[in-house]
Amino acid sequence: MVSSGDDGFTKASFPATVASVIAVGGTELTKADNTRGFTESTWADGSSGCSAYVAKPARQHDPHCSMRTVADVSAVADNVSMFNAGNGGWFDVAGTSVAAPFIAGMYGQVNNNATVDTLYQHPESFNDITTGANDHSGTGADCGNDYLCTAQPGYDAPTGVGSPIGLAAF
Repeated sequence: MVSSGDDGFTKASFPATVASVIAVGGTELTKADNTRGFTESTWADGSSGCSAYVAKPARQHDPHCSMRTVADVSAVADNVSMFNAGNGGWFDVAGTSVAAPFIAGMYGQVNNNATVDTLYQHPESFNDITTGANDHSGTGADCGNDYLCTAQPGYDAPTGVGSPIGLAAF
């Protein structure tokens, strides 16, 4: 379990490009009057990209990157409240380094030796993130509104297959 990085749309970084790891992208949550209680969009600072060196694993079928695409899955990575008495109590943190341990904890709860391939076998077990972009313009223009930096239905590089709906995805 590794974070995809916090540099926006850029070249994919190591170790997130390694085929045997789960690369975790980031999302933002906004309170909403819907069944879920909030909407979820791509975190603008979460990294995504196409590896220049690591071969595309069989589980990935995205069209514009012939090598490994990052990320695989995502979780909230912005305005996450943490408590640390030494730092004066509650404060907000951000980063895919917050999202990755969250996903790792979910995997730990399941304890079934699931692999990264398992994520791609159960798309119905994820919230499909379909809004937002992580390019420097924040609009998707830097990548031609392509899935490599812009959230779209199904797999996209900033959020992978989406954020898990409970433990069923694992």
